[in-house]
Parts: sequence; C-alpha cells; structure tokens
Amino acid sequence: MQRYQWDPQNRHEQNIEIAKCLIGNSGLFLRDGSDAEGHANNLVHPALSGLIIKFFYTGLAAVSKLFSEVFAKEVPRVMVALATTALKVVLDELASGQGEVNFRVPIYMPVYTEILGLMSKCNTSDIHCAKTKALRTQWAQIGSNGIASQESGVTHCGFDVDLD
Repeated sequence: MQRYQWDPQNRHEQNIEIAKCLIGNSGLFLRDGSDAEGHANNLVHPALSGLIIKFFYTGLAAVSKLFSEVFAKEVPRVMVALATTALKVVLDELASGQGEVNFRVPIYMPVYTEILGLMSKCNTSDIHCAKTKALRTQWAQIGSNGIASQESGVTHCGFDVDLD
C-alpha cells in the first residue's frame, strides 16, 4: 500500500510535524498533485486508494464480497468518506503525539460529513465530477479483479478541494 512520505530517520517530532502538515493545508492528505492538464487530483492520494482497495475488497469477509451488488461497479461515496475519515484518525493520532485517539461517532461525524460535502463540491465541476467517478469505478475494478489480493472537539477541519 502506498504511504505518506515520513521522516527518513523516523524521528517522532518530525513525523508529528509532517502529520500536522498533511492534516492542515486544506487537507493535503487527500490530494496527489495534478493531472496532465493541470487539474488537482482530489481525493486520490495513493494512501487513500490503497486503503479503499485493501479494506473493502481484500479477504474472505470483505464487505465487497458480502454486498457485491453495491461494490461491483464502483466504490460507494459513503465508503470513500469512511476511508478518508479513517485516514484522518490515523493522522490525528500521529499529530497529537499522545498515541491513540477515540474514533467515535460524535467526534468524527463532522469530518465524515465534511468529506461527503467535498465530494458534492467536486460534483459541481464537470471535470472533477468525472475524475472522482472514474476513481470510484477504477477502485472497484482493481478490487474486484483481485489485484489487491484522544478525544478532540473537531467540528470543522478546513479541508477543501481545488476546482481549477
């Protein structure tokens, strides 16, 4: 699975700063540069792609096998939002420097809701709507083909997508 670029010497303090940077900057952890035409690659970081394919399509009890009619053609938007929220939890743990954070509905529902809002924002642009739809379809195809055999008062994260 693809990962974020951490400190090569694995210094804890440096990795905390990297996690804070990924969470900040309007949710840099969600993007992966730009495409050939210069349009932002929103909601497509390789870590997110890898998590979605591994989590939803790998294993005997994979949710895609249990609900094949839902996952066969594309990854549902709500599942992309769930995976993105899970990545945010991991980055929050790293950024806090305190270890585990509580992944509970009252704490992370605002993040999940915000991610769904960002996906809706992408849908307001023909280019980005097509790109995110294609990604969800690609993830499902890759997964289906077996290629991938501490509380915080978060209410708004400040993430954004670029509709260049």
